[in-house]
Amino acid sequence: MDCTEKIQVRSPKFELYQSVILHWNGEERSTHIVRRWFDLDDSDDGYWWYKVTNDEQLYPEQAIEPDSK
Repeated sequence: MDCTEKIQVRSPKFELYQSVILHWNGEERSTHIVRRWFDLDDSDDGYWWYKVTNDEQLYPEQAIEPDSK
């Protein structure tokens, strides 16, 4: 029985080591992306989560924007 199913994962919004601005808890800070996770269970299409420099927390992509520097 062949039950292979193809899943399409959309591209991440941010590249590894990219400079970004993190907006969290009413504050913003410059940082860099150090890890990315794709969570298929987060929504129908899945969702990217990001880890930034010197921080163990994962952040959703809505909390991050590219650093224009």
